[in-house]
Amino acid sequence: MRKMFFFVLAAAALLLMVPTRNAQAQSRSETPKVEVGVNYTLLRTNGAGIINSSTDNGVGGRLTFNLSDGLSIEGEFNQFPQDNRINFANLSSVNSHKTQGLFGVKYGMRTEKLGIFGKLRPGFVRFSEGDPAGLVGGPPSSATNFALDFGGVFEIYPLRSVALRFDVGDTVIRYNSSAFNTIGVGSFTTNNLQIGTGVAFRF
Repeated sequence: MRKMFFFVLAAAALLLMVPTRNAQAQSRSETPKVEVGVNYTLLRTNGAGIINSSTDNGVGGRLTFNLSDGLSIEGEFNQFPQDNRINFANLSSVNSHKTQGLFGVKYGMRTEKLGIFGKLRPGFVRFSEGDPAGLVGGPPSSATNFALDFGGVFEIYPLRSVALRFDVGDTVIRYNSSAFNTIGVGSFTTNNLQIGTGVAFRF
């Protein structure tokens, strides 16, 4: 009788454990497919001696689609509201704030609680409310420049539905404006440090 009791007890415990293990394995394997987040970002613009360097604080949003545990596509939009003075080779200066859009891929590895990835996201940086044409007496205008963001991403998942994200990378900006031609510079490219942090809700 005692052996039968222990046998039944062990069988019951085994039956109770099997669904739990299956549920845990299923939870680990099912990465939420959609993430909607908000973020703070800091962009250190390197002027390369042609325009003033500046440090801008921005806020924005991000939409991510997880194609698998390791591969995601995402888009990010940031607004930098500061009106910084931009000096064109000490000849003229204008006010400008920045808008940034990035669209690309994130690839790496993740566990149930942590993730580490590399990112490659082409896009643009738009300088608004400027007056580069004012160098030659023209009307105020804006300039949109190609940008390429690449670097690393670290994520923490305190809950299955929440992700905390930390970014660090190099945002390459290709300046191509007629304003630079008037001062004999032409187009040029700079490397710019960009770091950010944010929170996303996962569905």
